[in-house]
Amino acid sequence: MDKRNVKPQPEHLPTPRVIPLGADQRLLILQKLQGKLEIEVLLEVYTKELEKHIDISRLIWEYNDTCSIVRRGISASCRQTFAVKFGDTPLGVLQYSTPYKLDRDEISMIHTFHRLIAGPLANAIEYSRVKSMALQDYLTGLGNRTSFEQDTNKSIAICERQDIGLVLIMFDMNNFKQVNDTYGHLDGDKVLRRFSQILKEAVRTTDTVYRLGGDEFAALLQPASEESAAVVLRRVQHLVKHDRMLTSYGIGSACGFAEYRKGDNLIALYERADRLLYKHKRKQKS
Repeated sequence: MDKRNVKPQPEHLPTPRVIPLGADQRLLILQKLQGKLEIEVLLEVYTKELEKHIDISRLIWEYNDTCSIVRRGISASCRQTFAVKFGDTPLGVLQYSTPYKLDRDEISMIHTFHRLIAGPLANAIEYSRVKSMALQDYLTGLGNRTSFEQDTNKSIAICERQDIGLVLIMFDMNNFKQVNDTYGHLDGDKVLRRFSQILKEAVRTTDTVYRLGGDEFAALLQPASEESAAVVLRRVQHLVKHDRMLTSYGIGSACGFAEYRKGDNLIALYERADRLLYKHKRKQKS
């Protein structure tokens, strides 16, 4: 056979596992992502859309000091991490675990999805920041009264559904007014911040501390019992007594606590803890 007359056969190209998104598809996905201001909801929608094109075993989003597991699954051997940005603003990184190594087309698909989520994710992060500020005490960084009321009602609802103990502890500082009157409000602010740090050190990471106003503080412990409350109270008393700054200003602490009883609401729980707080305060003065 004359090889010069034989037409060369085209090389066999592997079929790509994913097909690039068309403009209509990108627009539809963007519409689903826009308006989702809760980060968890946004990332869930994002993952569901991406999973239509790529098999994801596990997905983790890391941003600043937070780490969120978006898709909980078995961590596969193939893992790749990509930075996400909106313009020049970093939005953290997304780590993908997949049952196979991602090819060029799949990585390109991921980058396309990153461009689609960047704007909505930036909006959700900003919304979360503003929302957090609205529930924070500006001076100490603790939860404020609004945050305290919301969290207490949620914790009571959990107690009503499950057999999980809840304890509310109330604190205030002895001699705080004298600090403001004698040294001024700047020193008073330093004392408030230091006392706040001590309360955070005294509770577990799963518990929450609040500044309700002035030198009035609260801690919610859940799950908890009278015994766990007693442990926290001993820690606070020890830390305050041995703190160089607080002792230099003559600051002490009074406290009272209430354990959740069936049928309690926020007011009932608060009033029982508050009564014990002032009983403890009177006892310290006598």
